[in-house]
Amino acid sequence: MTAPGYGSADQPRAFAVTRYNERMANRVARRAHLDEHAVAVAFTFNNLLTMCVFGFIEDVANLVPGIGGLLQLAVSLLSFYFHRIVLVTDARVYVFRDWPLHIPGKQLAVYNRGPGVVRIGSDRKGGLSGLIRRGELNFQDGTVVYHSPIWIRRAQYVAQEANLPPGR
Repeated sequence: MTAPGYGSADQPRAFAVTRYNERMANRVARRAHLDEHAVAVAFTFNNLLTMCVFGFIEDVANLVPGIGGLLQLAVSLLSFYFHRIVLVTDARVYVFRDWPLHIPGKQLAVYNRGPGVVRIGSDRKGGLSGLIRRGELNFQDGTVVYHSPIWIRRAQYVAQEANLPPGR
């Protein structure tokens, strides 16, 4: 039996990864010079505070007609040091430092895919903390990254695919 949120090898997929996310994941894998087929990607933050501040600003900027894309780009350029890329390939899960325009920087962690690699969400349930932390990705070695709770589907793809056996 696996811990809640960790998935298991025989568990069916709850979400079908979109073609857009898979294409984006393969683009990131090429930029990282990986010779593996990528299946999912999420753009996260290194800590909860930066996710709350910059993630909220970036998400709201997306909603501003006309200049929203430029606002998001400006905030992203100012906050790139705090960004992390989580990439799931057919064999492994990678965590990279993010450079502007989603170019992978230093590789911070690598894990083999399989049950128990990552858990999504927090042990803190309920209230505002539970809502904010629902995009928290907790890796088996203690590494934690935070995805904005507003557009959480990418983090859910990563958690689902990372916990499946390689090649599945």
